[in-house]
Amino acid sequence: MEPVNVRKKVDILITILIAYFFVLCLSYKVFELDNSFENYIMLEVVMIIALVSYYTNVTLALVVTLTADFIYMSYKLYLNFWGNINIDFYSYYWIFLIPSTAILMSLVSRNIFALQTENESLINENSELVMIDEETNIKNQRALLIELPIYMKLSTRHKIPVTLLIVKIKFAEKLRSILGKEGYKLLLIQASQVLEKSLREEDIKYIIDDKTFGFLTITDMGGAKVVKERFRENINKYDFTKGSHYKKVKLDIQIGSYTFDNSIKDPLELIRLAEKELEYDIHE
Repeated sequence: MEPVNVRKKVDILITILIAYFFVLCLSYKVFELDNSFENYIMLEVVMIIALVSYYTNVTLALVVTLTADFIYMSYKLYLNFWGNINIDFYSYYWIFLIPSTAILMSLVSRNIFALQTENESLINENSELVMIDEETNIKNQRALLIELPIYMKLSTRHKIPVTLLIVKIKFAEKLRSILGKEGYKLLLIQASQVLEKSLREEDIKYIIDDKTFGFLTITDMGGAKVVKERFRENINKYDFTKGSHYKKVKLDIQIGSYTFDNSIKDPLELIRLAEKELEYDIHE
């Protein structure tokens, strides 16, 4: 309910603000304030205070407002005492208008800031819940961290072999610089589709980062070795120049795998062990 209330407050305050400045412009003509150069100066002061109140905090806005009011009232009292000039209606008009403008603009600013903060909070909460990579529509690392413990428990309880394979694209930064953002995105999608052909229906693919894939497979070390060979075979056969302006795109990959055992208590440890196996992949 709170975000809705903030939005309503912003809508109401914006409406009041528009009406306020409409009345200000109207009164400027009705009271014939345009006949005095002093009133033009005071109007500029009001606009400056409005900007200060909007872009700064309430404390600074109040300080500026009180300072402006104090200087203006001192000036008018000086003229009254030493110049025998009466304090007219216009003086009270500006004394009232300056703090009114500051308060209204501060309220608008504070509620807009509250709405922006709420929006950022919702975006952050949403990003924490999303388990699909928006670039490739593949399950992301968050999904892997959530689902991996489930498979680890199934493996322990039912003695099912579970192997995590990590596939890393070599020279990813160079490929990105050559192909560009969109071209590299297309390459990632093509690579994920090619690698998926080597999997069974029960195996799951993930994208860990913009150059690393993860594959959770129901297989042992021997089966993982077969999957690795299929990965390389399919990658080498596929023509990655499809949809690209570059005709000599060759994709090289590193593959690491680790089969879960009962000594592994944490999913991050299994991921770390699988990534460590990448160091021993010297396949050319």
